[in-house]
Amino acid sequence: MSRYGGVALRTIPGEPVLGTGRPIAVGTLTPTRSVTVKSIVIHAGLPKTGTSAVQSFFITHTAKLAKAGIFYPQHRVDSNGISAGNAGSLMERSGHLFVASPREVARTLAEFEGSGCHTLLLSSEAFLPELPGIAELLPPQARFVLYVRDPLAFLESDYNQRVKRLAHVDPFEPSPDAYGGWLGHEHLYRALGSEAVRSRLVLRPYLPELFVGDNLLTDLFDTVGIDTTELGDLSLARVNLSYSLHALEIKRALNALPLGPQLQERLDIHLQSCPLGPTTYTLIPPADHERLRKIADDELHALALRYDIDSLEPMRELLREKPPKPYHPQQLTDEEVDAVVRHIATVGKRLTRRIAQTLVEHPEIELVYPSLRDSFAAAAAGLSEEPAPPRRRWWPRG
Repeated sequence: MSRYGGVALRTIPGEPVLGTGRPIAVGTLTPTRSVTVKSIVIHAGLPKTGTSAVQSFFITHTAKLAKAGIFYPQHRVDSNGISAGNAGSLMERSGHLFVASPREVARTLAEFEGSGCHTLLLSSEAFLPELPGIAELLPPQARFVLYVRDPLAFLESDYNQRVKRLAHVDPFEPSPDAYGGWLGHEHLYRALGSEAVRSRLVLRPYLPELFVGDNLLTDLFDTVGIDTTELGDLSLARVNLSYSLHALEIKRALNALPLGPQLQERLDIHLQSCPLGPTTYTLIPPADHERLRKIADDELHALALRYDIDSLEPMRELLREKPPKPYHPQQLTDEEVDAVVRHIATVGKRLTRRIAQTLVEHPEIELVYPSLRDSFAAAAAGLSEEPAPPRRRWWPRG
């Protein structure tokens, strides 16, 4: 028997207690559904591995999860379906960062005990930098799951996200050191360097061909041994969609303007729906792709050797043989620029007027695509007059 918070926890007969020195698993954790064990599952990314889609399912189905014995604490989600997940369940703010918090851990464990559920499920990419500290605060039954993505796909996804959310204006750089590193911004290595994390960790490949079941969610549930019989449909909604190439380039160009967070958010939403331009593409030139694929393969192999991990080997084998997506340079014609602007004008009239006005107010700003000025001016001029707000009657009704 082991205990935490006054609750006795039965371990699996003949098995060592999780978190007491077992090596990193090859892809699954010992299922807990057949024994009366209080289970704690921490899903911590890595970044760009579908975390938002999984959290969207969890937060939408908390009642269904609770009925199946799984406690998933509530958290906020923004208009794009993006959030920090359950970061506040184990951490607290320190300036602009999250840090592991004994107080929040104790509060969450108390809520879990009071829930009547057998499994505490938490998900947040924000856990990743703090996993060593979090692991020291959690009972030994806690288990950690991380998904590792193809480093080349991670690199491009990271760039896409920086253009979408961080007002990035520079073209893509085909370098493994760009944008903070391509295996989780070095936080993966820090987590693996902690015995408290490594002894309770499973690394899974983020590659649809290797998922158990239909998608990431079914793979995650299978990995931690959660019985999905009572959960019904496990399909995932698409969240935080990638841009088409044309949309990406227009967003990159408009990032030079002082649009402010509200206009940027509206622009992002409208560009996610833009159907113009390639949607399946790579920004990595063929020669660079071959070079980067070799570097990525060597790094994944070194990771496996250093930490005695074999769960990523199937991904390495598939990636070596997988052909790259069609390469497209970051270069649009004036006609392609104008087509995207007309799409924005169709779905966002007020946004179009605001961008056109901002362009007029800032003639000094150099744009990647100078024709944007004429395109937005023409699009705004072609819109019907914005209706004036109704005037209030100030005289008494007769």
